[in-house]
Amino acid sequence: MRCVHSLSRRPAALFGASAVLVVGICIAVLRSRAFAANPDLAAWGITFDLTISLPLLYWFFVVRGGKARPLTIVPVFLLGTMLATALIPHAQQAFLRQLGRVVVPVAELLLVTALVGRIIAARREPNPSSDPYDRIAKAANTLAGEGVMANVITSEAAMFYYAFFGWRRQPPMRERAVTFHERNGWSTILACILVIIAAEGLAMHLLLAQWKSVAAWCWTALDLWALIWLLGDYQALRLRRTWIDDEALHIQYGLRWTITVPREQIASVEEIRNESWKRKEILRIAILDAPRWKVTLREPLVARGLLGLRKRIVAIALLPDDDSWIANLTR
Repeated sequence: MRCVHSLSRRPAALFGASAVLVVGICIAVLRSRAFAANPDLAAWGITFDLTISLPLLYWFFVVRGGKARPLTIVPVFLLGTMLATALIPHAQQAFLRQLGRVVVPVAELLLVTALVGRIIAARREPNPSSDPYDRIAKAANTLAGEGVMANVITSEAAMFYYAFFGWRRQPPMRERAVTFHERNGWSTILACILVIIAAEGLAMHLLLAQWKSVAAWCWTALDLWALIWLLGDYQALRLRRTWIDDEALHIQYGLRWTITVPREQIASVEEIRNESWKRKEILRIAILDAPRWKVTLREPLVARGLLGLRKRIVAIALLPDDDSWIANLTR
């Protein structure tokens, strides 16, 4: 009874439990004799449950109670559609293909339009943030409410923004700012990685196409996503720089980690002489090479990462492109 009462007070958890139950039933039906006896009708029912029933459950448990915005139903529908595509045999996906041709593009367009509208509105507000990532996060929170869905939208939208629209932008002018990707030649290494992904992707596409065209295009889509993520991450590393002011150390490590450390929370800054930084509660801000400096905190703080990931840390291990910058922390 306590478990049921606890779930009733947590709409998101109640929806999650209901969604797991619905998906479990759908999988059981797919493996049953009933599906083998009448696959077309069973596939229609499973498609309906995953693409219609799940969003309705989300609305009933989460949106109706004011815990999320109505537009957040769109990502739930898209996730249900993706799940149905993965589970239902291709021969029985007629209803799913009809939804894909009509509803999915409309849902995606609605979500993107709403997000862009919120971002533009955020730019027009008094004293808007100079960081596009912050504006995207604010727009996503306004659109989807604070939570996992908003974090996912923020990460994906920021990735696309920096990958496609960050090339001509210049980083904000700050006197005590630093990057972490230049000293090891990350741009050259990244170029090599992109060439390898492109070559490997073409070869795998041709190989998989001989077996199944859907698998070939799925592999290609994953490669394209990886290319976009790497490009967005590089531009974010270039544009979202870490800086120090009189109040705090502002860590902006591309799209990977963000945390603000008040100066009074910095206990010590020391050069790393062993591997003591290799601990779970220490945030590593370095690409490829080992970090050189460790900033120890007086009290644990929480860093924000990709997709809303949270990490409780007691220290930060750094490898800045300019070692002289670290002296600013001790002033």
